[in-house]
Amino acid sequence: MSRILEALQKARQQQVSGVPELPNIEDIIDTRTTVAASTLRAGDALNAETLDVLESLNDGSSLLANCQRRDWKVNGNNLLFLAGETHAAGQEQFRTLRSRLYQLRGTGSLEVLVISSAIPGEGKSFVSANLAHAFALQSGRRALLIDADLRRAGGLSTFLEVPSSPGLTDYLLGQQNVESIIQKGSLDNLYLIPCGKRVSKPGELIGSPHFRTLIEQLRPAFDWIIIDTPPVVPISDAPLIADLSDGVLIVVNSRSTLAHLAKRAVQQFRPESLLGVVLNRTTEPSASYYSDYGYGYGAEEEVVTST
Repeated sequence: MSRILEALQKARQQQVSGVPELPNIEDIIDTRTTVAASTLRAGDALNAETLDVLESLNDGSSLLANCQRRDWKVNGNNLLFLAGETHAAGQEQFRTLRSRLYQLRGTGSLEVLVISSAIPGEGKSFVSANLAHAFALQSGRRALLIDADLRRAGGLSTFLEVPSSPGLTDYLLGQQNVESIIQKGSLDNLYLIPCGKRVSKPGELIGSPHFRTLIEQLRPAFDWIIIDTPPVVPISDAPLIADLSDGVLIVVNSRSTLAHLAKRAVQQFRPESLLGVVLNRTTEPSASYYSDYGYGYGAEEEVVTST
């Protein structure tokens, strides 16, 4: 496991060289970017999509007012904050990760996060869902979870036990508008865009300019946008999506991921986009009663574990 940490630490150190010390979380104020529409020359023709974008930039709340209300049947087996004291230590780890991300936000723009992994089965969807929920639990903070793993049947929809369509593919195909693909369930301030219907060539949709348009429409409406992407070693989608985001977290399963695969995953992204590594299913000798969830974060690759 030390080989994995050494490889990930080296990549992180390349990124953080020269970055100032992170501020205290108490000193951070909301840094959501306000976007002003560009001045248009008289006589410029505006198509329907451009008008929708400008309206969203000026008033992101319209997306929330018109989104789809759904009956989510989520439970504490998937979302730790619904499990009460059963997973109290795990909840605390996500709170700590949330705080670290707020500290990074204090050094620059950080609203849209990509979550990826080297190979399937490392827990990236688990991390995506619980991190988004952790953000949404804060008063006045809205979080959006996007399932961009279009090659997997169900994906986050199965994990959260919610409808998978209409969703991202339906929008990218031009068959649905933004409001119709955003779901709102019973959890305050947590929203979801599911993957949508299965398509034959998902990679072509990921590279579509409509994806960038979608992200820019969504930014004003949410404090945090978490994008769950496919594993990066077998599939090339995640680096493309990362170019639309403000940073990348990579999930590594400490019990099964080989060092060379973890290193290869890191190398697929631009060094400046890498925020850290979530080390999943790890146990510290000093805390043998801990298991399952943890994260490595920052240049020191600190490993934190919980039940």
